[in-house]
Parts: sequence; structure tokens; C-alpha cells
Amino acid sequence: MKKHLPKLLIFFILFSANQMFAQSNFSHEAGISFGVTSFQTDFGERYDFPSANASNLGFSLVYYLNFFGREYNWRSGSTYFSEHFKLKAEFLYTNKTNIKHEPWVGLSEESPTFAKLDAMRGNIKFFNVGTQLEYYFFSLDDYSVYFGQQNRVNPYISAGVHYAYFDPKVTSTLNPFGPGEIGTVEGDVEPYDYLLGNSSGTSKEWKWTREAVHNDAGSAFGVSVGGGVRYSMQYFSMVLDARWQHFFSDKVDGLDAPDDPGNKYNDTMIYVNLGVVYTFNRY
Repeated sequence: MKKHLPKLLIFFILFSANQMFAQSNFSHEAGISFGVTSFQTDFGERYDFPSANASNLGFSLVYYLNFFGREYNWRSGSTYFSEHFKLKAEFLYTNKTNIKHEPWVGLSEESPTFAKLDAMRGNIKFFNVGTQLEYYFFSLDDYSVYFGQQNRVNPYISAGVHYAYFDPKVTSTLNPFGPGEIGTVEGDVEPYDYLLGNSSGTSKEWKWTREAVHNDAGSAFGVSVGGGVRYSMQYFSMVLDARWQHFFSDKVDGLDAPDDPGNKYNDTMIYVNLGVVYTFNRY
């Protein structure tokens, strides 16, 4: 009998945990989503969205915490918060390559500055983890796959906090190391005119001096606002989501010229995605 006690204890713990999970005041969802990440970078001009925009595909894993459990019913009581809010956690990955600097309007195509701008390239390897609180316009106990699905479509708005890890690389096709080669700032030699220009130049002539290019990995916190809509099916929910994220850093794209009047805002991102979410312990 004694030799079976450890097995019985493990079975009892697992059984108790499963019962607590099923009958708790919370329920859980998980899913995946794909979409488009759009970085507003310093490779373009402020207020000119097409030139400052760098888009690429993004992939994310999501988890949702609902503030009601499987055993929820109207007799057990509920709150406005549990009926209208979800907590979302997300991991996002994207890798944007070949970001191209749009030359300044009115700049002569024959000038050396135009050639430098036109030759600049950027790459951003980006990881993001964060949490968002979502507010649903319709009551979740009516909408949820747990219950009657009286409202299959449920729009929502959200706000959240995030932590991002980024690894940018700024390069140029005007590389003296060989035709067609891409050189990084770390490999440059003085006077590095092909990418950065002389540091004695004014910001109007060429603001991307060596001090303004940051090819080092970094991290930053950020905040977001967004919204979307859920569509409930028998076993899953389809989620169309969009958010705008502001970083507390201007080095996500590898460019930051703090002394230049046109470079006083931090980097931002827009993420639009479509996902599939599965609800655990459904009826």
C-alpha cells in the first residue's frame, strides 16, 4: 500500500487542480493570429504616412483570461466587470527588412545627399510581449461559447502596456567594401561619407551622423490603444484586432537624431491581425 501512496497523491493533486480549474471564477482561452505590422519610422518624413511607413507580416500567440468560470450562471451573481472585460496577454514577432528612406521633397536627384538617402536601408528584428484590458460592448455571458451565443458578433476596445525587444540594423548600398555589398555602421571607416557624411555637417545638410545611428539591440516599454470584433462559432472565436502602439524610445528603427527638429517624436507601430481563439472547458 505504501508504494502506491505517491501515485495516489499525484492523482489526487491533479484531480483537485482540474476541478478547481473547471469550477473557478475564471476561464481561459488561447489562440494564434497573423497580420500586418506597420512601423512609423525615421526613414520617412513626419506627417507623410506613406514615406514613414514600413510594413511587414507579424505572428502572435495570445492568451485570454475571462472573469467568469464554466459554472457561471445568473443565480451565482455577476458584476459589470466580469460581463464586459477580458484580460489579454500576447507575444508578437516580426522581422522587417529592406526599409527604404524616402528622399526629402524638393531635393535634387543629382545631389550627394539624395544619393545617400536613397541608398539607406534598415532592418528591424522585433519581439513584443504585453497585456491588454479589453472592454466588450455586449455582455460576455450572452456572447461566450459557454452559453447561448445570443450575440455572435461582439465589438470591443482595448488599452494595454507592452515590453519590446528590438535589434535594428541601418546599412547602405553605397558601400566602399565592394559593389553590391551592404556595410553596417560598425564596419565604417572615416570619413564614412557613403553613409553618414562628415560630422561637421549641419543637421539640414545631413542629420544621420554616427551619433544618430544606433545599430545596437535594445528594449523599451510602450502603451497601446485599439479595438476589434469577435465572432463566436461552435468551438472557436474569430478575432479581428487592430492597435496603435507607442514606444518610449526613438531607437526601434536604429535612427535617432535628438538635435534635429524633425526627429522629436518616438517610434510607433500599427498592428492589424486576424486570429483564431479556442476556449478551454467549454460545454
